[in-house]
Amino acid sequence: MRPALITATHEIPELPDDDLPVEEIIEMRKREFAQKKAHEEATKLIPIKIKIPGPIGILHFGDPHLDDDGTDIGEAFRHAELTRSVDGLFGANLGDTTNNWVGRLAMLYSQQNMGRKRAIRVAEHFIRSARWLYMIGGNHDAWSGDDDPIKWIASGCKSFYAPSEVRCELHFPEGEPFRINARHDFAGHSQWNPVHGLMKAFTMGFRDHLFVAGHKHESGYGMLKDPATGIAGQMVRVASYKIYDRYAKEKGFRDNSFGPAAVTVIQPKLPDTHPDRCKVFWDVDEGVDFLKFKRG
Repeated sequence: MRPALITATHEIPELPDDDLPVEEIIEMRKREFAQKKAHEEATKLIPIKIKIPGPIGILHFGDPHLDDDGTDIGEAFRHAELTRSVDGLFGANLGDTTNNWVGRLAMLYSQQNMGRKRAIRVAEHFIRSARWLYMIGGNHDAWSGDDDPIKWIASGCKSFYAPSEVRCELHFPEGEPFRINARHDFAGHSQWNPVHGLMKAFTMGFRDHLFVAGHKHESGYGMLKDPATGIAGQMVRVASYKIYDRYAKEKGFRDNSFGPAAVTVIQPKLPDTHPDRCKVFWDVDEGVDFLKFKRG
């Protein structure tokens, strides 16, 4: 409160301040930090309980870009349906669900046949069509800032969504846990090795079992053994459903894609030192057939 001002000629009454008392501000910041800390600590490694026995499969969707004219939208929705119809198969979205052109890039909407309004409707239908283990935001999604519609759509569909990365540990009815480190992209690049950043994350960071990324619209695979623990780490970069890309053609980027998605089949009963505990399939249907065979 501002104290009253009283002089010999006039008087101004006591007035309230335009902000909370500093003691309340400090207490509020303490509560906000406590909430932030709880969230950050809980998301460092998210435990996910798999309730079904036996091997499971994860269909990793490369960048969907559902509203782009060069996107194979039919294949994206067919793969989404597989995650609902195939026993033990989950989906994982690695980001850039739509083009989401913003700022000076918004002019690119004039060069595609789907505007933003329809793009959001299609994205919502796509997200509702799959059984997601997790979803990640990409750089195109991040352009929306706090108004990212994919975040709110995922929440309404009860799908776990994180803006940049998901590091999770799968717990099975039988067998040891399996850790996944998934990002839209990892730091570190090489013109010779598309999974260089993922390998760097394994050798210089966490000894997780599977590292997955999208972003670059190219496919890549690598495998490393941690000499200290014997853990077999696998690195998978998935391309995109955006098959025909004007920008890639202009820049002379080569076609380094094995397909828009990859299926990983995890066999939890094998030890984490076994190189075949996680099998990678670039042909989605072959991966699904292998999962069905393994699940009996």
